Parts: sequence; structure tokens; C-alpha cells
Amino acid sequence: MKNKQFVITTFSNDINVATRIETSEVGDPTAGQILVKNNYVGINALYDRELYRGAVPYIDVDFPYVFGVEAAGVVVSVGAGVKTYKKGDAVGTVKVGTAYQEYQLIDEEEAIRIPEATAEYLTLSPTGVSALLALEKVGEVTKGDTVVVSAAAGGLGHLLVQLCKMQGCHVVAICGGQKKAKLLASLNCCDHIIDYKGENLKQILDTKYKDKIDLAIDSVGRHMFDLFLKNLAPKGRLVVVGAASELSDVQFEQVTQPRVYESIYWKGASVRCFMNHLYKADHHTARKKLFDWYSSGKLKIKVDETPFQGIESIKDASQYLLDGQSCGKVIVSL
Repeated sequence: MKNKQFVITTFSNDINVATRIETSEVGDPTAGQILVKNNYVGINALYDRELYRGAVPYIDVDFPYVFGVEAAGVVVSVGAGVKTYKKGDAVGTVKVGTAYQEYQLIDEEEAIRIPEATAEYLTLSPTGVSALLALEKVGEVTKGDTVVVSAAAGGLGHLLVQLCKMQGCHVVAICGGQKKAKLLASLNCCDHIIDYKGENLKQILDTKYKDKIDLAIDSVGRHMFDLFLKNLAPKGRLVVVGAASELSDVQFEQVTQPRVYESIYWKGASVRCFMNHLYKADHHTARKKLFDWYSSGKLKIKVDETPFQGIESIKDASQYLLDGQSCGKVIVSL
């Protein structure tokens, strides 16, 4: 059986130099393994870019390296001794260096049982899991909090704002453009939507939300980080879940200014960071909650409407996301 794979062959800042598509034979599953036909893969363009640049410190890349993290598909066959899954079962996978291929051989324990092999269930794991755990475990979200979310119309952001409202928070959603503002409005969970392309974000936060942000979730960095930090409430928490504005440059911005504690010490505020893989023990419980909320209609999943089909389209989908065009989760169907 032929398997088309998108692989990293060298480190480079240019995806066209760093990667290529390869076709190879996929073998039968050995004892304890399952063979999965991927239906969908999720795009994590910023993380991917750091990976093919060789800038992810905890990943050893051995060329050629299949990259991509998340996929959803159907079990094609199982190896000896496999008891949890059978042919035709829907499974998800969340593992660095596995997703960008048509088929994948994985150990039985690495598979995630999902109700259906759909783009929506792919979005819930791991993106939904990240949103929930970032709020609960790191942000310590509490009923009545004023929560501000950057990139709120993205794959992560549109879940964050809904989860915050489910917790009884005042939700401030920041996005860029009317299309994204409309998506956020359709979720019926945002108390204030700020379109930074048409409104003065700094003025709004510095006046209406001055010293009132109990929880800020930031995936942008730089000016957004600074605005959130400046306007944290007493005991406010700023949770970094990404740094999109930094990752296109050779190095992070070099800043000369007072140390961060100068602005948060007297408020008893804090800056925290979330990394999904550090909370692996909590993934199962988080998924169960999310699946239940989605199946009951309490949580909406927005998959970006732009169609991307086949391994060949992963580069285009990645650039689409990097260009800031996405509304919801960017998915490639295979």
C-alpha cells in the first residue's frame, strides 16, 4: 500500500527548501499496532515553521521527518494482540511527527477513540483540550472574571471564548477583520468584540478595561502582550499560549525596559505559560468533557470554510493560516 507523506528533509526558514512530498510503502501493523487511514489533518503552521527551522528545543528531527501533530481517521487493520480497536473504528492521534501522511502505523495506546472521524472531533483534540486546560489548570478561570482573548476567531480562540462564557465570565474577544467579528458574533458568547483593524484596541483596553483584566489569554505576543500586562487587575493572570507575532523573525524581539515584575508586583498579578504536552495526564478527562459539550450542543466547532484537499495542499493551508486569513480551525482533508 502506497503512503504519501509530507516530510522535512533539511532545516530552513523556507518551507519550500525544508520539505518535500515522498511516497513509500506502508507495512502491516505488528503486534500491538494499528494502521490508520487519515481522513483529516489539522494545521499548526507556527509550530510547524519552528520545527522545520530546527527551533523546537525538545524535538530531535531525524531526516526525512514526517511532521504534523494532529489527525483523525479510521482503523484499516490491527496487529496481533490489539484489543481496544477493530477495523472501521474512528480514532484521533496527537503526536509530533506523525500527522502529515495518508496512513500511519501507531501503537494501540497512542490512539484516541473518537465518536466519528470528522474535522470537528479533530478540532476538539488537541485544540479544544488545550483551550480547556489552559483556562482551568493555568489560568484558574473563575466565575465573574473579565477574560480577554487575542486571536479569538482562530481555531483555539473560538473555543476559548465559548468555554469562558460557560464559566460565567465577561468575555472580551479580539480579532482582525469583519469576517472574524461575524464568526465571533455567531457564537453568542462574547460580551465585547474588538476588531483591531477597525477600532483603537489600545484606547479601548486602556480606558474601559484599565486594571480590570482578571485573565488574559494571549497567542500573539509583542504589543498584545504589553497591553494585556499593563491592564491586569489585582491578582490578574496573563497566560501565554503562543507568540505568533514573534515567530516570523530570526529571533525574538530584543526589548530594553523595566523587568516584568515592576508592573505586576504591586497587583499580585502573574504571567504564566501553557504547553499542552505538559498536562498529558489531564487529556482524557478534558476530552470527555469537550465531547459531551459538543454532542449536547453546548459547544460549537467552527472549521474554516476554505477547502484544502490532499497532502499537496498542506503548504497552501499553512500559508493561509500564517497570513492571518483563518476563521476557525484550518483543516486539510485527505
